[in-house]
Amino acid sequence: MMYLKGCPKCHGDLINGEDLHGRYVSCIQCGYMRDLIEETPHPLAGKSFVIDAPKPARKRRKKVAQAA
Repeated sequence: MMYLKGCPKCHGDLINGEDLHGRYVSCIQCGYMRDLIEETPHPLAGKSFVIDAPKPARKRRKKVAQAA
């Protein structure tokens, strides 16, 4: 899709694009780019998780023989 005179920087023409990171619009004249917000949020977005990890074992100190 193309947006005529839609660039906030130079009032040029914007076009839609998509890459590995998501969707974006970019200006043909000046190169201005802006990410588009996805309509459907990720299913895990906004949730926090607590992971019960085992506590590390305490290190034992070696007994040092006292030199006489």
